[in-house]
Amino acid sequence: MAEDRWIMQGLNADDPDCIRTFSDLEKYIEQVGFLPLFRSDIPGFSVEEHVATDAWWTGDAETDPWEWRKVIASHRRIAYGKFFGRKAGFISKDWFPLLANYRRDGYDFDARWDDELASLRSKKIMDLFAGENYDRELFASEMKQEAGLSKEKNFDGEITNLQMQTYICIGDFKRKVNKSGNEYGWGAAVYCTPEHLWGYNHVASCYSEEPTTSAAKLEAHLQELYPEASASQISRFLGVKTSDTEKKKVLTYPDNLIKALKIEGLSPGTLTEDQKEGLEVSIGQLRPKHARLIDMKYREGMTYEQIGAEMLRSPGTVSGYNSKALDKLRWPEISEWYINGYQKTVSKYYPQESSSLYSTPDEEMCLVIGLSFKQFDVLKANGIKTVSDFTAAMKNANWFKPLKGIGAKTSADIAIKIKRYLSRPPE
Repeated sequence: MAEDRWIMQGLNADDPDCIRTFSDLEKYIEQVGFLPLFRSDIPGFSVEEHVATDAWWTGDAETDPWEWRKVIASHRRIAYGKFFGRKAGFISKDWFPLLANYRRDGYDFDARWDDELASLRSKKIMDLFAGENYDRELFASEMKQEAGLSKEKNFDGEITNLQMQTYICIGDFKRKVNKSGNEYGWGAAVYCTPEHLWGYNHVASCYSEEPTTSAAKLEAHLQELYPEASASQISRFLGVKTSDTEKKKVLTYPDNLIKALKIEGLSPGTLTEDQKEGLEVSIGQLRPKHARLIDMKYREGMTYEQIGAEMLRSPGTVSGYNSKALDKLRWPEISEWYINGYQKTVSKYYPQESSSLYSTPDEEMCLVIGLSFKQFDVLKANGIKTVSDFTAAMKNANWFKPLKGIGAKTSADIAIKIKRYLSRPPE
């Protein structure tokens, strides 16, 4: 039986169309937008078919295309990774946002995880780049160790999945360093996020359009470059699904928050009005910045980028705030408010108050707007128990001054909560 061998299909070194330097290859990639390293189903569409056949694997960084990929990756004007059919290729900075929007289907990774569309192994890897660590650069061996996946099989396959989804790429090739501080071995791939290369704003700049619209632009561009390529060849290369798929259901508050919390026995669309009121109390128990984050992300539908601009924090830091807020909302003493419902939980903590049933929203106990227990106890001790009591007291701008534990900032924050509560649309 004959052994299958890969026979390089390139050009003669003296061919005027032959690419001879990494700088010329960079210019060509920026011209076409994206380019696989080795040949694909589309004739002429690869680095392999544009360089000299005998130039490969000589180790000469000036002439060897295999070495050029390291140089180009280190320049960080072009992304390099396994982006096409799980094989290596390049994407220019200008075209990357379109591919990212399509491949990610409009999801940042944390949202993909929240919607149960990512594996736990992928989550453990991406956590290495989350929050304050969004600018990290790691070898595959470091990622495997830090993610606790040393004994997992097919770790490389998980990294490839994340590259295909455009969440990570190869940002450089570096030699490893031993405990003595000395470099050793060949240059190994260093992984990072595309956001580290170019910033979140650029990578997510096409999120405003439908992922299928981005895919159509990519297909049209490739069809223009290679008119003889079939539609199926182009779709297969870009990873575009040819069959219609059901669009993901967009959930609104509070269903989107319930889905993110992943509480056993609770699912989107099942909360009673009493449980929804309990949820507001739960959010009120969070640290102010975390409560604010929950409000902006889930109630107002803001992106991490938009929230970061409001909070003067990076999108990675905002993502960390979100994780911490969700963790606290899962605490038993917090989650009981929306699991058991507002009235049942009030009767547990304030039995003397729960005997009165309030008929209108402004007659609800003011705890329902999302106060902390400490704040509610201070107000209750001063005769302010309901939303109506609160709105009456606040007619005096200095109402809070005699109350120990309620200051000007807390007063302003509570006023916002009252306004939001009273302006809720009728059920």
